[in-house]
Amino acid sequence: MQDNKNLIPDEDFEYEKELARKRRLEEEDAEKAREIEEKERIKAERDKERAREQQLAKERVELMKMKNGVIEHSDSISETPDTTREVKGFEKVTNFLYHYKILVIFVLGLMAAAAYIIYDAVTRKKPDMTVVMIANNGLEFRTEELADFFEKYIDDRNGDGEVYVQVISCPLNPNSTDMTQTSNQAKALAQLQTAENLFMIVDSNTDPDFLDVLYHEFPNDYPDNKYMTENGLSLNFKFFANEIKYESMPYDVVLGMRAPIKTVQDSKEDMQSNFERDLKVFEKIADDLKTKAEETGDTGLETPPAKMKKNDDSSSDSSK
Repeated sequence: MQDNKNLIPDEDFEYEKELARKRRLEEEDAEKAREIEEKERIKAERDKERAREQQLAKERVELMKMKNGVIEHSDSISETPDTTREVKGFEKVTNFLYHYKILVIFVLGLMAAAAYIIYDAVTRKKPDMTVVMIANNGLEFRTEELADFFEKYIDDRNGDGEVYVQVISCPLNPNSTDMTQTSNQAKALAQLQTAENLFMIVDSNTDPDFLDVLYHEFPNDYPDNKYMTENGLSLNFKFFANEIKYESMPYDVVLGMRAPIKTVQDSKEDMQSNFERDLKVFEKIADDLKTKAEETGDTGLETPPAKMKKNDDSSSDSSK
């Protein structure tokens, strides 16, 4: 078989070869450009979807706050609906799922949670008292120790023969809107719908909306107790941190009580009655800690408040 190169002059063969090489390089560059463009398009769509999901999560939390009377108005919720074209049939279903898949997942999650709560309420023992722990500083890892502490001050209210205090852990990072924080906010807001569960553990990082529901007159009611703050009883005691096995506990932790108001499920009179009942427990704790601090010369804790990262991918910056 005859070599094709021998039929073409050397200079023309090299010229054609160079043209082929340039075309190949141009095609490779064009392919790379298309790949880069496609990656950028996919990234833009993901960023847009992520921003939408975060906005939906934030709006859901704001709606729950408005429903429970924590806030009256939210600038995060748009009051002007987007203009959309009319869709029909199966397209309407697919369009709904595309735009509200996070909401659908959220609703399904709530339904599953509701089913679990019903099952759990039927099968588990009823607590004599419940404490809602929303401070985000590592105390979520000390719920058993906190329960043991509170059980010293409570009686067998339900008559089942044993004293049991439940600590509901839902640590909140006010700078985060990830799904964990959304779940914790929903859990905390659910407690505000009833006249029960008046005790709350907060810190200096707690969202002001949650601090607003607390009773703020303790300093005036107990002027002889220097550990009373606007939000409740300061737990800035070394002996307390040692008792719950959290020696590095920050010094800004406070035990507060919700102020009596009319809730979604109960009247203000019901909550006032519960407040007066639980106030006796609060007074026992306050007197006991004050006495121990004076007897031991407790100088307080040295660990500063936890720093909350403004990062949606991290629900807490605390360590055990």
